[in-house]
Amino acid sequence: MQAPTVTDLLNVWDSGFGASYAERALLLLEAVCPEQPSQFAAMPLGWVTAQLLQLHARLMGPALACVGTCRRCEASVECEIGIDQITALAECPAGAGGTFEISQEGYRVEYRLPTCEDLLDLRGDTQTAALTLAHRLILRATHAEDSLEPAELPPELSAAVEAAILENDPLVQMELQLVCPTCGLRWAEALEVVDFVWREVSVLAQQLLADVARLAYAFGWKESDILAMSHQRRRRYLEMLPA
Repeated sequence: MQAPTVTDLLNVWDSGFGASYAERALLLLEAVCPEQPSQFAAMPLGWVTAQLLQLHARLMGPALACVGTCRRCEASVECEIGIDQITALAECPAGAGGTFEISQEGYRVEYRLPTCEDLLDLRGDTQTAALTLAHRLILRATHAEDSLEPAELPPELSAAVEAAILENDPLVQMELQLVCPTCGLRWAEALEVVDFVWREVSVLAQQLLADVARLAYAFGWKESDILAMSHQRRRRYLEMLPA
């Protein structure tokens, strides 16, 4: 992984307007791993999540600082977790690109792990899209040697397949365990890493544009020349300008 330049970040941010969850994930990946972008869409979602967490570590530091709202008393709840703690759970799964199998009460189900390509094809994260994704991950299902469609599987077996997917690729779905400091309520909050990292890139990009605008107006410099400066050099010039 390489550190993206400020120009890279601005280009990614520009390209990501109106993009889907999966498209933004791939744009961010291409900024930090430009060597083989054609392979990204086929990589397991957990691997993609781990790469984006490492991007966060390079841009913002080694911990995720999250803020939530208590569901009971609406107090603000802060949570911080080390990125290394999370990525240690999700090395690229051993079965990446391959298949897995689960057997239960005469049923046999062969399945694979979800990828960015699945989300690109679905273009959404609604309940209908989530159900479609679960079905498309099932490659073959049988009961007493009779073939079944994914929708014909009993609910408890579908749930077992979903649990097995998370066991094989833990970062497919992340949750933070939060505790309210005011009323003591405990609950789990979903963490959408792509959205989280995208918001931070957006904040950085908007600040960069504001800095470029001030320096260009004050000194008549081109955007490319300003972005080519180090962060420290830009800050020194900005400090010379009146507030």
